[in-house]
Amino acid sequence: MYGGRMPSRNGNRAASYGPLPRLSAGSLGEPALDSLSRSLTREERTALLERIEKSLSIGEDARRQIIHSELQKDRRNELIRADMEKLTLGERFQLWVSGLFRAGGQRDRFIALRLSQARQRVREHPRDLADFEGRRFLPGLPGEIRPLYRAAQPLAGFFSYISNDPAALRTMLDYLLARRIPDARTSLEQLCPVQELQETFGETESPGKLKQTVLERLSRYVESIPDSVMEELESGMKPLYLFRDLVLFDYDSFFALFRSSGAEALGEGEVSFANAPVAAALERVEELYLALYYCARAGGEPSMYAELLHAYCALRQDQSRNQQNQTQDQETPLEDLPAFDEEKLLQRNLLLLAREAARLRDTVPFQEMIRFFRNDPYYRFMAYTPRVRLREFYYANLKIKMLDQLDQRFQELRKGALDQMIQSIFPRGLRGFEYFGPDIETGIGRSGIAELRVHRSLQFIQTFFQTVFHDDLAAFLRILSRMMPSRSRSSSVDISLFAASLEDLEQRLRTFDMSFSPDSDEGKTFYRYRFGTADRDPGQLNAYRALVQQKNRDAREMAEKFQELLQGLRSRFLALQRGSMTQMNERYRNFDPAPGEDRPFQTRLERFLKILESSRNIMGQLLLLERDPGST
Repeated sequence: MYGGRMPSRNGNRAASYGPLPRLSAGSLGEPALDSLSRSLTREERTALLERIEKSLSIGEDARRQIIHSELQKDRRNELIRADMEKLTLGERFQLWVSGLFRAGGQRDRFIALRLSQARQRVREHPRDLADFEGRRFLPGLPGEIRPLYRAAQPLAGFFSYISNDPAALRTMLDYLLARRIPDARTSLEQLCPVQELQETFGETESPGKLKQTVLERLSRYVESIPDSVMEELESGMKPLYLFRDLVLFDYDSFFALFRSSGAEALGEGEVSFANAPVAAALERVEELYLALYYCARAGGEPSMYAELLHAYCALRQDQSRNQQNQTQDQETPLEDLPAFDEEKLLQRNLLLLAREAARLRDTVPFQEMIRFFRNDPYYRFMAYTPRVRLREFYYANLKIKMLDQLDQRFQELRKGALDQMIQSIFPRGLRGFEYFGPDIETGIGRSGIAELRVHRSLQFIQTFFQTVFHDDLAAFLRILSRMMPSRSRSSSVDISLFAASLEDLEQRLRTFDMSFSPDSDEGKTFYRYRFGTADRDPGQLNAYRALVQQKNRDAREMAEKFQELLQGLRSRFLALQRGSMTQMNERYRNFDPAPGEDRPFQTRLERFLKILESSRNIMGQLLLLERDPGST
């Protein structure tokens, strides 16, 4: 009478994850669905949430998926033939006698016999369930279903909650899988060590590459979980789906067909049910029988995972506190919350419902009533049990979690990668200014009038001048301008100009630093406004704001000029690298003898190219951080 599918066994799962995303220039961002996410676009996040709902069959109403199915003629004839061969002697006599009183062929009379037998089994029930001649369901049927409703009602809140709140069910399952999957990955660090992510960003400077790295690692992790683990978890989740339709069956509408209500059925007194026409009630009876049929598939005495019930109770408690505007100083992790009394009560109520459903299946001849009123002893309808694809859910859910964590940790990762990149050039760290320090920026920000976020980029330039330019780059440029052959005089002039421009920039940087001295006029202004602006008139505040804005412009101009000079020098050095290294090495020895070095010019040129390239990349990242601390 029924066909169905149980939760999947994860066949062909490799294709379910979909291809890894291509690298893109998209930026990282807020994990909330309502904002433009950085690692996940709005469209990607929506698609993942839909995928989660499909993998858990959320929103699927199996009661609306009943498909009335007619047997193919050949198959029907085959079943009738087989059943006729199994007739007892008494049934054969009945079939022969019926031919004396009614027309029709033997098969028609056999079908009439089967319908008569179905009717007889219904009439043998202790209570009056149906009036076959009047085509009505009698009060005995709702009377039998009333105890089932009373057993289902205590579970209505739980099943309604998980059916109507996909986010809550996702949280509950996330907690379950984290506790039940051996060595489960619950954080970004467990999936990809922070050091590895910092190195990846340092090498590529690509948020897209970070995302791809995380997703590649995630895909391998989820795929590595044994089938047996997922199958056991899916099996343990059966009660969550197999009892849902029975608990959420519209009992109130059902009892209304018999001129009563769900409230009356839940009461303690006797309920006076009326008759209900078959035409109005038959489909509801089929829905209820289908729900009972699902419960039988759970087998034995069912129970739900304790983790699911624990998470449910915690979520409801939190929801109740929010409704009452109660707040907690600190959120307690689920695993640290003590067990709730309701958890045991829910388990007990599920067991009681399963026993009542089994009693009803065994004692009430639903199948016979349905087949008689459908006038077909071979009537059947197909219904599909919701499919649970737990591995697919786990991947999609972790993808959202891990990329959200990547969003939250991105600034930390980028700063860590920048620190490593800076350390590779300046092992002793960045050098400080004499007057312009981070406390100046903090004081300006505290004023609430303006912001100055330029310190670290200028500190990098300052350190470059003190440790790279003055240590040996300036000397290398002087030698280079002198050793160039006469036919390359323009290159020699260009190199001299680069050296002079760097010296001019260093002087501008020194002047900028001196402007913050307590002895300078501008420095006095910054110190006056450092501890408050409440007693200043609007004119003074506007002047202070204009001063900070000018400092921002000065700093940006110096940073852009520094990047321009780095790029210019790098291009010139790359052009030299494409020339004859043997000749250049010989020329260089004439100006700077280097004992023991076979390639003195080439060695220095390659070293400076690496420094220039790294410095240019670091400056780009520092400026991004300073312009918008949340940008990528």
